[in-house]
This record gives sequence, C-alpha cells and structure tokens, in this order.
Amino acid sequence: MPGEFLTACKFYFSAGNITDKFIKEISGLGIENTPAQDVHGSSKKGVIMRQATPTVVKFTNVTIKVIATDDIDLYKWYQECNEDMGDPRKWKENRKEGMITAYDQKGDEKARWEILRCYPCKYTGPTLTASGGDMANETIELVHEGIKRTK
Repeated sequence: MPGEFLTACKFYFSAGNITDKFIKEISGLGIENTPAQDVHGSSKKGVIMRQATPTVVKFTNVTIKVIATDDIDLYKWYQECNEDMGDPRKWKENRKEGMITAYDQKGDEKARWEILRCYPCKYTGPTLTASGGDMANETIELVHEGIKRTK
C-alpha cells in the first residue's frame, strides 16, 4: 500500500541561520546522470557489444521564491557570496547545508531533501506595481554540491 500523498502546499526551507521565511515556491530539485554516448564495439569472433555508461552526476539549481518582508538576510547571504567590492568573495565560507521539509495535513514531517553545501548564485527582487494587489516576492537561486532525499 502506498504511503500518504504529499500535498504541495505544506513545506519549509532552511539553510543555516536562514529560517522563518514564508515560502511561496520551491523548484529545481533535480538530479541527472546523462549516459555517455552509446559505446559500440566488436570483440573476438565478431561479437558486437553495446553498453550505456554513466557519466558525472549533474544537479540543477534550486530556486526559492519567498514573500518579501523587511528581513534582508537572503539578500545579505547573496551579497556575502557574490559581490566583489574590494574584498574577495566569500562564497566558500558562506555555503550552508539547506533543507526542504514537506508536511502532511496534521503537520507531521513526511519528506525531507537536503541541499548540500549551497549558496545563492542569483538574487531577484520583487516586481512592484502601483495597481497590483499581489504580495512582493524575492527569489534566490541556489547552486549546490548535491541533493539527497533523506526521508
């Protein structure tokens, strides 16, 4: 019997001291291992061989869209990792272990993805319109060294 279906509406993101964000959307939890081109060959007595060989694993960047508030810690994290304003960039020192957690309808944790040694490589501020009634959003894109589903 399959486990409980996860709804897409109850989830949470954290990375080090980056917590308590109102997350609107998370995307890009992807892992890919594209096989090398088909390896064809012929061996003794003309036996033809074909083998699909795995290559290096690739991870897609994770994009996190949050509802903007007066808290600027996401932007500060981006700035510490990327802006080269005289001091060398400190992306290596500012990598964090990220986590995405999904909950069931009772609020119990049902799934978890760990984002290994991540840091923001892109920051996008909100689109502000005078006639709009939408909430302002900020988006960060995380580069990382791997994704693991641990639960």
